[in-house]
Amino acid sequence: MSGVVSMEPAERRATVERILADPPAVHPMEASPEPRMGVWATEPSCYRFIAERCAPGTRTIETGSGLSTVLFAALGARHICCTAGQEEADRVLAHCGSRGIATDGLRFEVGSSHATLPALEAGGTEVDLVLVDGSHAFPLPQVDWFYAAAMLRCGGTLIVDDIGLPAVSVLVRFLELDPRWRRVSGTDKWRAWERQVGGTLSEDWTEQGFYRSRRDALLQPARRVVGKIRHELGRRRT
Repeated sequence: MSGVVSMEPAERRATVERILADPPAVHPMEASPEPRMGVWATEPSCYRFIAERCAPGTRTIETGSGLSTVLFAALGARHICCTAGQEEADRVLAHCGSRGIATDGLRFEVGSSHATLPALEAGGTEVDLVLVDGSHAFPLPQVDWFYAAAMLRCGGTLIVDDIGLPAVSVLVRFLELDPRWRRVSGTDKWRAWERQVGGTLSEDWTEQGFYRSRRDALLQPARRVVGKIRHELGRRRT
């Protein structure tokens, strides 16, 4: 652990503002031999929401790395960051070290999330908060959700960033329909849900009646009526 015993809500809010004012330079911002370094980030409201839900000792996991990783460390979370490259992890650690942010509660899993997350899930890892903000190429947002959110306890928080992107929007539409996920916050850029039940996310399509199209939902009663009529006519002919 980072040595943080407690942190009042006001302290957590101040931590967010301090990190927003001094973000880490983690990501190359253009393709060139010597690219300008910066950080891809979401809206400040998302980081403030994370701080509300992340008291010291909170068990957290994210896909992707950046400003959020520094924030989780500064808040004293027991944090797992799944990042594709060791160089990003090294930049985060260097930034934290130069600002006096303890990182002994921070753990990196380096590699594509589709390779690192299954082992964590199979190992029985349980977390309180999940941030999906890694690769936005289909189907990786869905893969990240499937494995990372499976580790989320009942009542835990799922946050998904960049919800307007095509692959991410597919996941968001599913979550908005599933009654097992209750939306608790968000904007047009990010959204958060609270998990209403625990356990595996693996299931058959027949268990996902909420995901049927509106057309199917409207036609289903009519199909039942037609079926009963056909059954009755067939019975009378015999």
